[in-house]
Amino acid sequence: MALNDTQKNSATEIFGNAVPNGEKMLSELLGKNCMLAMSQVEEADAGALSGFTPGRNLVAPVELGDGMGNVVLLISEAQAAIMADLMIGQDGSNPPAALEDLHLSAVTELANQVTDAIVSGIGSQIGTSLLCSPGEVTVVDMDSGVVPGIDGEVVLVQADLTIGDFAPGKLVLALSGRVANSIKEGPKAAVSAEGFVNDITSGGGPKMQKAATAQNVVTTELQAEKTGNIYDRSLDIVLDVPLQVTVELGRTDKLVRDVLELSPGSVIELDKLAGEPVDILVNQKYIAKGEVVVIDENFGIRITDIIRPADRIPKL
Repeated sequence: MALNDTQKNSATEIFGNAVPNGEKMLSELLGKNCMLAMSQVEEADAGALSGFTPGRNLVAPVELGDGMGNVVLLISEAQAAIMADLMIGQDGSNPPAALEDLHLSAVTELANQVTDAIVSGIGSQIGTSLLCSPGEVTVVDMDSGVVPGIDGEVVLVQADLTIGDFAPGKLVLALSGRVANSIKEGPKAAVSAEGFVNDITSGGGPKMQKAATAQNVVTTELQAEKTGNIYDRSLDIVLDVPLQVTVELGRTDKLVRDVLELSPGSVIELDKLAGEPVDILVNQKYIAKGEVVVIDENFGIRITDIIRPADRIPKL
C-alpha cells in the first residue's frame, strides 16, 4: 500500500505547491508568522493515522463535491489551543487546557479555511475544481483508531506547524477517494498567467486552451482583495465569537493602607471629571468613548466617539 517512487514524487510535488497556501492563510487569520514544513508524504490506512499524529487532535473533515472523495485536517490539540486563544482576541500565551465550545467555534472556520486553501491548490494542479463541504470539527483521541469523516486508504502529507514563537506541533492533511488517486498520478494541467491551460497529458505535445473555470474567477477575486486589508474577508469567520465588553468609569491609585481603611460609605475619587466620557473596552482593549444614560432603570452607554476599525486591528 506504500507509494512507489513515481507516485511519491508526484504527490510530493503537488503537496509542495499546495501546502504554502495553507501556511499563508494561517498567517493571515492568526496575525502571526506561521510555518508549515513538510516532513512526510505517504499512503496509509485511515485507521493508522495515529502513527502520524498521536494523542488528541483537532479533526476537521471535509467532503468534496462530484464524488471526488473526502479530506480531513488534523492539528495537534496544543497547536489548536494556541489558535483558539489567538482567535478570541488573546495573545496565545495562555491557551486553554481543553477546547470547549467557545474555542471550537473560534477555530472551526479557521480549520475549514486552511483546508480549502490547500485543497484548492491541489485542484489547480490535477485539473479539477474541488468544492469543499465542511463537516463538524471535533477533538479526537487518535489512539482510538477512528477518524471522523474518512476511512480506507488515504494519501497524506505531514508537516511541522509553527505559530510565531510558540512551540511547534504537527499538522496532517489526509485525502481519500478519487482525489487521492489523482494526486498519485501527478499534475495534469497548469494555468498560465494569461488564463490558458497547458494540457501536458496530450500525446501531441502541449495544447493551449482558454481556461474559464470557477476556480479562476475565485483566484482573481482573492488577488483583488490582496490590494486591500486582508481582514476585510478574514474577520467574517469570527463574527459570532462572543467578546467581553467593559465600561470603565475611571481609575485611581491607592496605597495599601488606604485600601485597608475602606469601609461601607467610603468615597473613592476617580481620575475623571463629572460628565466626562467613559472608556469602552472589548476584551480589555480600548475601542471607544461614551456617556452614561439610564434605560428603564438600567444603566447604559451611548457611544460618542469610536476608533476606526482599521486602527483597532493589528497590522501584519
